[in-house]
Amino acid sequence: MRLIRIEDEDRDWFGVSLAAAAGLGLGIVAGIAVHDLFGSLRERVGRRLRRTDGTTPADDPDALRQAVLHALTQHPATRSLELDVRALGEGIIELTGTAPDADLRDLAGSTARAVAGTSVVVNRMLISDHGGSLRRRTPSAAS
Repeated sequence: MRLIRIEDEDRDWFGVSLAAAAGLGLGIVAGIAVHDLFGSLRERVGRRLRRTDGTTPADDPDALRQAVLHALTQHPATRSLELDVRALGEGIIELTGTAPDADLRDLAGSTARAVAGTSVVVNRMLISDHGGSLRRRTPSAAS
């Protein structure tokens, strides 16, 4: 019967391999932990910076609604329009109300769209004729 002997060289090689595998595993776990810690921190700091530099994050519908309403009241042409602004979701704004003509209706839509954080504007404003009746704009030309 012949015995298999493990030489000192083989033992050293096995130990080095085992230590390298353990180090790799611990490195991956540590990397995930650091990413979780600093990733959420980076996101929170980013959100705070966006709010302090004047832009509005799309994930805050009420702040976006207020920013669009502010932009519409600051513009001289849209300031006197009878309209309502609603935030329907992340970056989605709905405009309702009346405008005296299609140009002002379109201007209100483009002003709302220009606000940082707005991705979609649903412009449901009606155009009022001089006689007081309301009409919808054709869907193909809607903004």
